Amino acid sequence: MESTSPYAVDFEIEVERASRLISIRLAGVPSPEDVGWIAEDVRAAILSLGPHAEGHRTLYDARGVHVLPQATADFVLKNFADTARTQWARRLGFVASTMLTRLQIRRIVEVRPGAMLFDDVEAARAWLLSEY
Repeated sequence: MESTSPYAVDFEIEVERASRLISIRLAGVPSPEDVGWIAEDVRAAILSLGPHAEGHRTLYDARGVHVLPQATADFVLKNFADTARTQWARRLGFVASTMLTRLQIRRIVEVRPGAMLFDDVEAARAWLLSEY
């Protein structure tokens, strides 16, 4: 099936069952539609944890995303601000490499309790897997 998105986007999801860590790697310029489809796959990965889904941790590695179109940034912010939709996640760690993407993600961190922005994946993983 041909993509309806005018943007090129790539993503990969990894589930680490023992630590209840869901890792998502994103690259490209995702549209709101792309984010919606990716979110469905992330939800399926979370649900694959079964009774351990609640309290999982999520790592969003967005180093491959150099900018989010404004419509996408607004869509993502709206969804992460709705804590009823993201309540299962104990912590959310975001990694971004460009200043613009970091500024866009910082808006999410400001409205979502338990979310932090990091410079590198190792620091994000360490924080996500630490106890508090």
